[in-house]
Amino acid sequence: MLIAVFFFPLSLLALSSGGVGGYPANPDPHVQYSDSWFIYHLDLGESQQDAIAVVNNSDETQTVKLYPVDSVPSNQGNFALEAEADPRDDIGAWISLSETLVTLKPGEIKTIPFTITIPKDADVGEHSGGIVIQKAQAGTVEGTGASIVTRVGIRVYETVPGEIIRELELKDFRVERIPNEPNYQITLIVENKSNVSLKPQTKVVIEGWGKDKYIKYSRLRGGVIIDLRDLTEFYKGQSLSKDWQLLRGQKVTTHWEWEEPQFGRFRFQAKLTYEDQGEKKTVLTPEIVVWVIPWAELGIIFGIIILIVVSWLLLLRLFFGNRGWKKYTVRKGDQLVAIAKASGVSWGKLSRVNKLNEPLLKEGQEILVPPTFRPSLEASEIKINAKSKKLKPK
Repeated sequence: MLIAVFFFPLSLLALSSGGVGGYPANPDPHVQYSDSWFIYHLDLGESQQDAIAVVNNSDETQTVKLYPVDSVPSNQGNFALEAEADPRDDIGAWISLSETLVTLKPGEIKTIPFTITIPKDADVGEHSGGIVIQKAQAGTVEGTGASIVTRVGIRVYETVPGEIIRELELKDFRVERIPNEPNYQITLIVENKSNVSLKPQTKVVIEGWGKDKYIKYSRLRGGVIIDLRDLTEFYKGQSLSKDWQLLRGQKVTTHWEWEEPQFGRFRFQAKLTYEDQGEKKTVLTPEIVVWVIPWAELGIIFGIIILIVVSWLLLLRLFFGNRGWKKYTVRKGDQLVAIAKASGVSWGKLSRVNKLNEPLLKEGQEILVPPTFRPSLEASEIKINAKSKKLKPK
């Protein structure tokens, strides 16, 4: 197994790993970062002599090899160096080292000259790569049989004079919920259409209305403390930032994770700002709206509402269901079932309203009946009516 370790300097100290390191031997005090990186502005066909200082800070003699390589963007678009075996068609092919194998005593520093030559057909703009310092003998991980190749790289930048173009192009912007996780993933894909590297300031602005947590300030354990801010305070918005270094011609994808709130409506927009000849340029993505709907909580709330409504209706029916009922004196032959049928209610309800222990009625008994009840004619009234019809003269 081969493991490559990269280090990229930003300080005045020599870049080192395992006691071996290096730095530019001839820094220009008028060029920023030239004490850590090799920075050139050579024209087509032009060459320049320079040197790299290699230092052994360990207490053992070290043998290292040196070789130039091209740059490659990392997964996040940042600067990285290709492997020794990768093809070289840029900076890695333009540098010629005077020595490629160097032995250093403890504390020794050696200056290794090299020449950088710009091809006559090189593209205008920035080119990047590096000079790698690597131990000649790979280390071994005890008990695994795996080898570790430790290397350090000094960056090399060359900008071929000509028309410099700085332009970013948005390729994709999306917000998606991560399956089986309480998080959303924000994805931004941008292509650097420039002929130089760009370092845009990237910010994702999230606005909207909602609740990120139900209980944020109150305490329910170890002594209950209720904080009204949990009822009155809602989502205030936030921004997620990232600094990129996008190499020329590279399309880069970056991600952020955003913790899923409890509920609400949220708007997402990314903003990239970079400089072009002293002026700031801005690339804005379209807005994306995300609704977070707490279906489980809504189901519980809906069930509680239904339970309350049903209970209320039952109470209304229990306490006010017999309002407007009138008294009725039971006649001879009346039966509870017949009275209930004539009233349009069940005999059970009629029995409950009148608190009857048995469905039997007695003549002269007073009961409550609905206003819709119409008593039938008694037998004596039927006989009288029949007799009066017979006595009626023809």
